Amino acid sequence: MKGLFVKDIELMKQQKQFFILVIVMGVILNLAGSGSSSFAAGYFTFVTAIFAITTISYDEFDNGLAFLMTLPVTRKQYVAEKYLLGAGLTAAAWGITTITGVICKGVAELQGDLSETIIDSLIYIPLALLMLTASLPLVIHFGAEKGRYIAMVMWAIIIAVVYSLIKTIGLSADAVDAWLNGLNRGMVLAGAVLFTVIVYMGSYGGSVRLMEKKEF
Repeated sequence: MKGLFVKDIELMKQQKQFFILVIVMGVILNLAGSGSSSFAAGYFTFVTAIFAITTISYDEFDNGLAFLMTLPVTRKQYVAEKYLLGAGLTAAAWGITTITGVICKGVAELQGDLSETIIDSLIYIPLALLMLTASLPLVIHFGAEKGRYIAMVMWAIIIAVVYSLIKTIGLSADAVDAWLNGLNRGMVLAGAVLFTVIVYMGSYGGSVRLMEKKEF
């Protein structure tokens, strides 16, 4: 499995200009003004997490995935590497954005709500992992290109359904915001992390079965 990580790290090195651009955008968002730190963390975390899916596109190019399966690498190890890579990139992206956000804003400026800012931005880690939870099995089963489009349509439908339900119930953005502010953020984050770990492991198991049935 170590060789798979080395391969993907080398792929990321080839995309260093993209990552530099994303980091620069994150810094700009952090400097933009109050309330932008959390958005920057979410932006960078999601964009970087998606690269775990992008590596599958590179693997499939010119029948590369079929060649990989002739090497001393099992299909289960291949799937495990993608899930570990996704989790690692997500955590690293969040950490980098949070650190740059504190530096850009200044510790003194964030002194009063530094812990609150960090807790608020932490929610982007389970959200990004949930995105991978739904997307990785689709990409592994249908292929990178088709799977990516199916995932986009699926998320668009989910967002549309949720939006329609909110409109039907008659909830306003202010009411939802007030309800969220009334919750214990630590408990919500702990519940989100536990739920994400369970679903992420379930998604991994499903992807392994899909990969074992995949024909090249």
